[in-house]
Amino acid sequence: MTKIKILQVLECGGPGGTGNQVAAICNGLDPSLFDVGLVFNTRDGNPDEYRQKASGAKTAIHVPELTREISPGNDLAALRRLKAIFKAEKPDVVHLHSSKAGFLGRLAAKAARVPKIYYSPHGYGFLQQDRGNASRQLYKSLEKLVSRIGEIVAVSPSEAELAQTLGAKVHTVCDGYLGEGRATLIPHDGTMVGGCGRLTAARNPDAFVNLCQRLTDSRNNLRCVWIGGGENEPAVRQHLENMNMLIKVEVTGWVSPEAAQEKLRGLDLFVHYSRWDGLANSVLEAMAHGLPVVASDIPANRDAIIHGETGYLAKNEVELLEYCLKLVDNRSLRKKLGDAGQERVAKVFSHQDSLKRLSDLYRR
Repeated sequence: MTKIKILQVLECGGPGGTGNQVAAICNGLDPSLFDVGLVFNTRDGNPDEYRQKASGAKTAIHVPELTREISPGNDLAALRRLKAIFKAEKPDVVHLHSSKAGFLGRLAAKAARVPKIYYSPHGYGFLQQDRGNASRQLYKSLEKLVSRIGEIVAVSPSEAELAQTLGAKVHTVCDGYLGEGRATLIPHDGTMVGGCGRLTAARNPDAFVNLCQRLTDSRNNLRCVWIGGGENEPAVRQHLENMNMLIKVEVTGWVSPEAAQEKLRGLDLFVHYSRWDGLANSVLEAMAHGLPVVASDIPANRDAIIHGETGYLAKNEVELLEYCLKLVDNRSLRKKLGDAGQERVAKVFSHQDSLKRLSDLYRR
């Protein structure tokens, strides 16, 4: 049987949810059915490290011109390079991930006459509140412009709803939990509240710092930790130092996946008060560890969390504090919501189920 040749394309390889999900696709697709290649750039400047992470890809092509921000010179060069790659590689399927790769890649794939074109936004660019209104409108206009090229593979139900408003043909294949089996928490003294992921504007780090101050002021024997690093890490550390809080709040910076897992297992409560999101991998991971989650009440978080059953969705920072205190003070409630979250991840966000659905799409 002839294998189906697939190219996975993204500009945001490296640490972070989208890069991890694409690497897992490359590594998880059945090699007896698919010949998987990778076309990528990384935001952290470590292409060799990401290539190793996505070792299941038979070939990998690094495209440094494929950058996150709009840059006419780089974008034109990336468009030409992608078109040349698609013509040379002759894939049966191109699957594009994230906004920039999705826009340029769809144009290039259409020009190269790729038979099947799929695009997963992993959080539309026009949702990013750190951009000005003009920039967000531009991103939305560009998405509409190419919405009828290929088909959307939304990573959550809320992303599918947005895609439909743009006039696209949509499939929903939720990002899956990438860990193995059910994780267990580590018993410890006191209470530990934490978040995890890239410290960037989307994660709303100021709200996390404010929460840490209020929690540690109001409860004894409580500490907080942020697991991860990112462009906002220096500012967060300075903010904590100015408030004399580094003794009660830890920021780990980037650590190995094993060290991050160890830290996560030492939490009692997980917080994800993001401004915007795709389906957050960190939330799925926390739920798989049996942690109750308090998150911002935005569409992507509603996809993962059932309010009052697996955690709470906070509409503002007042509610964020109230829900956290409610859980800090009630160990049995934490256990009840955490157990329900574990069940939900196993039932709804199985990585193997996601791979099967993608395989079926690729083979249509």
